[in-house]
Amino acid sequence: MYISRLIANDSCGTAMNISIGLTQNLVSYLDSKVKDGLYKSRSEVVRAAIRELMRQDMLREMPQKGFKPEDFEQLRTKAADELFAKKYKRFD
Repeated sequence: MYISRLIANDSCGTAMNISIGLTQNLVSYLDSKVKDGLYKSRSEVVRAAIRELMRQDMLREMPQKGFKPEDFEQLRTKAADELFAKKYKRFD
């Protein structure tokens, strides 16, 4: 179940090119993130920013859908721990 329609299938599907206009200051900011090695490209910085906006929207929507952000974090941590344990079980 997806809490927000915005994150459904985010990592699946075909990438699409879009064109956006940015000020020189914004382009310089993107370039600084790439130059610092935090991202491989300007596109990655923009995608990360959009994902953060989606996360914020999801957190705002949660109370309306009967979820508390703390509950979500607990579920997320539990799921991550289970996936990690499953992936690295062969090393036990």
